[in-house]
Amino acid sequence: MSKTLEIQLPDELEEQLLQRAKSMNISLESLVLQSLIQLASSPTPDEFDPISPLLGTLTAEVKDIGEHHDRYIGSALQQEIASAE
Repeated sequence: MSKTLEIQLPDELEEQLLQRAKSMNISLESLVLQSLIQLASSPTPDEFDPISPLLGTLTAEVKDIGEHHDRYIGSALQQEIASAE
């Protein structure tokens, strides 16, 4: 079953959306409906993990970062301080 929804758009936003719809050769209503469908199907901020897209794409020579991260951070800070002097 379909529902009807009436929304009020600021003039500037309506003009931007009309231009976008025209460039896509669709109606304003279709553009808004497509946008809402996309929004509803996209992950919520709690579900999105910004690291996920990187999994399997990175390589590193160091394999024990998780175990010795404090040591690596300390070493990097010491190097940074030494180079600043």
